[in-house]
Amino acid sequence: MLQQQQRGIALVLSLLMLVAITLLAVSAMRGTTLQEKMASNLNDREIAKQVAEATLRQVSTLLPPAAGSAWFNAPIPAPVQGTADRWNNAAIWGNAGTVAVAVNGVSYNGQFLVENMGFWTSRQDPTCKPKENPLCERQTYRITVRNQPQAGRAAVVVQVVWRI
Repeated sequence: MLQQQQRGIALVLSLLMLVAITLLAVSAMRGTTLQEKMASNLNDREIAKQVAEATLRQVSTLLPPAAGSAWFNAPIPAPVQGTADRWNNAAIWGNAGTVAVAVNGVSYNGQFLVENMGFWTSRQDPTCKPKENPLCERQTYRITVRNQPQAGRAAVVVQVVWRI
């Protein structure tokens, strides 16, 4: 009789151990899946950043704009102080310029906006007076670039002020 009770306890203990090991395995799989998603998102963001930077490099070679160029007959005029930033408006990106860039041998599309910010004086030389020296002021553009957004993918926006 004593022998039969021991077999029943061993069965119950082994079932409890099996449940504990199963819970541990399921928890480990969930953690691994989460880490895989995080790594994938980080990779997407890094590629999006590289696309935006490659787009910026390519667009900066087009400045100053050639007269009558296809993408740039007249740059977007300087923004009015106190108004919302145009680059933050989804509608303006519908008319944005697009360039193809390659990142790691894969072709992507980058979008860009170029705003004519007018003539700015040099901050590097605060003694420079435009009335005395017209070279103190230079044509300035604000370039805003982003990777072509895709559903469920990372989007990166890079903005620089470019003086010619």
